Amino acid sequence: MNTLLKIAWRNLWRNRKRTLLTTGAVVLALWLALIMRSMQFGSYEQMIRAGVSQTGDLQIHDTGYQANQTINRAFFYKKNLAKTLGQIRDIRLILPGLQTFSLASYKKQTRGVLIDGIEARQYDKQNKLSGKIVRGHYLTPGKNDVLLGDKLAEFLKMKPGDTLVLLGQGYRGITAFGIYRVAGIFHLPSLKMNSSVVYMNLKTAQDFVYPYQPGLLTRISIFLNDPEKLKEVKNRIEKKIGPHYEVITWKTMLSDILQTIRVDNISGQIMLLILYIVAAFGIFSTVLMMTMEKRRQYAVMIAIGMERRKLILVSIFETIIISVLGIIIGLVLASPIIFYLHTHPIPITGEMAKMYLQFNIEPVLPFSVKAHVFISQVVIVFALSFLSALYPVIYLSRFQILKAFRH
Repeated sequence: MNTLLKIAWRNLWRNRKRTLLTTGAVVLALWLALIMRSMQFGSYEQMIRAGVSQTGDLQIHDTGYQANQTINRAFFYKKNLAKTLGQIRDIRLILPGLQTFSLASYKKQTRGVLIDGIEARQYDKQNKLSGKIVRGHYLTPGKNDVLLGDKLAEFLKMKPGDTLVLLGQGYRGITAFGIYRVAGIFHLPSLKMNSSVVYMNLKTAQDFVYPYQPGLLTRISIFLNDPEKLKEVKNRIEKKIGPHYEVITWKTMLSDILQTIRVDNISGQIMLLILYIVAAFGIFSTVLMMTMEKRRQYAVMIAIGMERRKLILVSIFETIIISVLGIIIGLVLASPIIFYLHTHPIPITGEMAKMYLQFNIEPVLPFSVKAHVFISQVVIVFALSFLSALYPVIYLSRFQILKAFRH
C-alpha cells in the first residue's frame, strides 16, 4: 500500500501546474462555501437570539393558551409550581408575565393596546428596557405606573406625568379598568411595539384584570443556561408539572422566523449548488486530462505485469491526496477570516440597518463558527472530489492496451 501511495504522490508532481490547478479549484470551492455558509448561519443565529431574548427558550402556559390566547386561559402561579421549576437544573432565569388587551384613552384619543405585565427588575436585566427610555423614567417596583411606546404616546398626545385610562375585559368576564400615571416613554426598534404596547408592573397588571386573587399569569418564560438542552429541559418540565400546563419552545413561538430562515436557506443552497457544479467540473476536467495523458503509462505498466486493481488504487489515491491538500489549505485560509468576523461583525448602515432595527435585530453581519458549518462543507467538497475519481476507475476497468499504444 505504501508503494502505491508513493507512486500516486510522484505521479502528481510530474506535472506540478496541473496538480496545483486542481488543488486550487478545491481550495477556492471550499473557501467560498465556508465564507458564504458561515455568514448565512451567523445571520440565522442572530435572528433567533433576538427572538428568544423576548420570548424565552420555553414558555409555560395554561393548556390551550397557545392556540387561543385569551385572558380567560390565564392561570395562578402557585408556590408548588415555583418550587418545582426552581429544582430543575439548567434553568438560568424564570420570568413570569401577564398579557391582555385593552382600550387606552387620553382626552379624545383612544386606541387598542397590548398590556404586558412584567417583573420590572428581572425583565430589565434580561432585555435592558430601561436603556430604551427616551423620556421620563423606568418602572418603579410597587408603583402603579406604566410605560408607553413613543408612537403610542404621540398618537395619544401624552407625556410623562399624564394619566392614562385603561378599559377592557378582565379574567372570567369581569370589567377591567384603571387610571395610571405615565412614568416613561420608550423607543424600541420595532414600530409595532412602539405603537401598541403598554408595560406595567406585574402586580399592577394582575390587579387590573383580576384584583380578587393574587398571582394570575398568562406565561412563565424560561431562559436556559445551555440552549442545546432545549428538548431535554422541556421533557423534564412537562414530566414534573403535569398535564394542566403546556410547555412551548421558541421554535413554536417563533415559527414565522423559522419559516423565513428555511426559505432563505434554500436560496443559499441553490447558490452553493451552482458553486459546487463549477468546482466539480474544474476537478473533473483535470482528472480527465490526467487520465488521458497517462494512457501510454497505464499500458506499459499493465504490460510489464502490474495489476489493474493496483492502478485503480493509484488513481484513487491521487484524487484523495489532491482533495485533502485542497481541504487543508482551504480551511487554513478561511478559518482565521471567519473567526475574526465572528468576533468583529461587519456593521450595516443605511436603509438596510433600518430594516434590521425594525425587526429588533442589531444591524451587523455576524459569522457563525459552529462546527456543523465546517464539517458539512468539508464533507461535500470531499465527496465531489471523490466522485471525480470514479472516471479513472471506470476507464481503467475497461482499458485496452493495444488501443492505448496506438494513441
